[in-house]
Amino acid sequence: MRKMTLITGASSGLGKDYAIEYAKRKQDLIIVARRLDRLIELQEDLQKRYGINVLVVQVDLSDPKQTHDFCVQLPQDIFINRLINNAGFGFHGAFEDYSEETVSSMIEVNITALSQLTHYVIPMMKENHEGEILNVASMAAYTPGPFMAEYYATKAYVLSLSMALHEELKPYGIKVSAVCPGPTKTEFGTAAHYAHQDGIESTFSMASLPVVLTSMKALEKNKSVSIPGFSNKILHLLMKFLPKKVGAKVVMRIQKQRF
Repeated sequence: MRKMTLITGASSGLGKDYAIEYAKRKQDLIIVARRLDRLIELQEDLQKRYGINVLVVQVDLSDPKQTHDFCVQLPQDIFINRLINNAGFGFHGAFEDYSEETVSSMIEVNITALSQLTHYVIPMMKENHEGEILNVASMAAYTPGPFMAEYYATKAYVLSLSMALHEELKPYGIKVSAVCPGPTKTEFGTAAHYAHQDGIESTFSMASLPVVLTSMKALEKNKSVSIPGFSNKILHLLMKFLPKKVGAKVVMRIQKQRF
């Protein structure tokens, strides 16, 4: 049985850094994304540099059939002993201005695919009495987010599911952790169609690698949630005492700066 780490959204940003860091630790990888050219480039680099096996699979996680087919078509001798649910995207703007495709795709990628993949790996993890699941949530999970309403809501789901599964699967030797990064220097802002990416957010943006390393350490220790960065930890503390309706007003003011 070949143990492999599955990483979604591995073509850039956090996903690419997860792939590099686990490759350094001599973990064989399955890397998944839509952009095949980037995956192949990463595959060749990691195999040459670290001498590991890297399986590339092009999957559009906004299509539930592709996600399902990916799961059932994996070779039977592979044991996914670690799942990094990193793929996700957001969109900036008034909710009614989203296209129907954006509304459905965000739910499919951020919620449905994450849930499908998690559901798929758990039985074999239970059978082997080991496994790790890391879900990339967000600080957005802690408050409603006007002008990114759907994204904030999807991340609340990711956080809630992760914390529940952390307790549910602990007796089986399976570790489950959610990481809640704040603004991070990736391609997220461009994909979300921010008109402006300066101001308070860019001031407190973290590089991708510290987020990845913090979450990997938390997963190893089986912490249910990790929050990378001092400013994010302070923000989380404030959010505990701030009513959600007040938090929504604060977020709305921040999001309006991006128009």
